[in-house]
Amino acid sequence: MPTAILSPRPKRTVVRTSPGTSSTTALPRHSGSPFATSSSSATTGRDTMVISRAPIRVSFLGGGTDFPDHFQHHGGAVLCTAINRYAYVTVQPFLEEYFDHKIRLSYRRSEAVNTTAEIQHPAIRAALEKLGLTSGLEMHVMADMPARTGLGSSSSFVVAMLQALHAHCGRFRSARDLADEAIEVERVILKEAGGWQDQIIAAHGGFSHITFGKHGSYHATQVPLTAERIQALEDHMLLVYTGIQRDSFSVLGQKCATAPADKTKLLCRMTDLAHLGMDYLASDRPIARFGELMNAGWELKKQAGSVTLPQIDKWYQAGLHAGAKGGKLLGAGQGGFLLFIAEPRYHEAIRKALGARPAVKVRVNAPGAQIIFSQR
Repeated sequence: MPTAILSPRPKRTVVRTSPGTSSTTALPRHSGSPFATSSSSATTGRDTMVISRAPIRVSFLGGGTDFPDHFQHHGGAVLCTAINRYAYVTVQPFLEEYFDHKIRLSYRRSEAVNTTAEIQHPAIRAALEKLGLTSGLEMHVMADMPARTGLGSSSSFVVAMLQALHAHCGRFRSARDLADEAIEVERVILKEAGGWQDQIIAAHGGFSHITFGKHGSYHATQVPLTAERIQALEDHMLLVYTGIQRDSFSVLGQKCATAPADKTKLLCRMTDLAHLGMDYLASDRPIARFGELMNAGWELKKQAGSVTLPQIDKWYQAGLHAGAKGGKLLGAGQGGFLLFIAEPRYHEAIRKALGARPAVKVRVNAPGAQIIFSQR
């Protein structure tokens, strides 16, 4: 069962370049949204209780190249996977005529309000206003893992919320639609700093190689891995919790000492590593060697921004000395989970080297956003 509650988070227009099988979406800088939903259509037929879930993710290589200010000029690529831990959102009708409020919310805190403008949670407020949902709704939010730990849980929540709200209104949205709308909510409406990989992998799921084009497009490709290869990767992965929580946008807002031109070169090298990592995993080469690629990516990422802390560096080096071939700190940095790639026989030694910090085993290639319950 879910054990943690997502905490609140303090304009990009999506334009389809192909409505068919293409998975490319362009994002120009003008205002307005083709996803706007009128109040009249949003408030009819809402008699269904819906539970949606969207997976959180582990990003192996290329993180940072998925920021528009980089890939719109230089391109980018990320190698990441959805894992079997989820954010859950329940949406159901709220019989407002029997209460003194019209909307009821439950996440880390509870809210009972009469207008969307009164909602304290920025993402919930933005989503309801975007979809024209102004009353008669109850929402509950849960998650398997804590927020602010580098696993993309905030974006997973937004994707699950949008899917639940659309389903509650009797509307289907594809994985592409959900990813685009979540990016719009977080990056355009709320203007939160960050990349696009979290929303894309939460909506699509699977084990993805996501490429970003110079004109604001992206393409998510599922990496062809056999069941045996997936099992081998899972056996080598060890996620260790640092116990440090932080908002990604506060880390991203810190001034970077690296000169812009040098940072661009580093990010381009990280893009190359993401391509190389996909080829490596799709081959039959030893998984332990994949850790060496991750170590190279982590060293580049440390040069490109303020992503680590002295204590985190000590833990990481201790893990390497205990047998890990490589790894990285997940997410924007300065907290959350350390991911190590190591032969299973070294896992316990790595944990002990890090002071027996909590560790979690996960499964990769998890499904994307899903409606797991719907009933009128």
